[in-house]
Amino acid sequence: LGDGGNGIHLSGEEKTRADDIQKKWAFNKVASDKISLWRTLTDKRMLECKSMNYSDNLPSSSVIIIFNNEALSALLRTVWSVLDRTPSHLLHEIILVDDASDQSEITDILPDYVKY
Repeated sequence: LGDGGNGIHLSGEEKTRADDIQKKWAFNKVASDKISLWRTLTDKRMLECKSMNYSDNLPSSSVIIIFNNEALSALLRTVWSVLDRTPSHLLHEIILVDDASDQSEITDILPDYVKY
């Protein structure tokens, strides 16, 4: 689900649950939880950007992701997107900075996920 950037369509009880949860999360967490962490996306860059050539000799960099009570599915999809779409020689590290989250998805599950 969600491959190519295609939307997720919910109906019935699932849509009702999504509408209720959206009040808390301010986005459709039910749909987010259904989308693969490794979804494919179409390249939306302008033609001029697609045709640019970059040196292979660029320095590596760190990616810092700051979050507060982010839905775990959205945060993990972001991390996997960086890992999957960044050439390994350019990625030094990913730093996750939790800005005082108090949601159990983040405080309980994320530390275990990162360990492995």
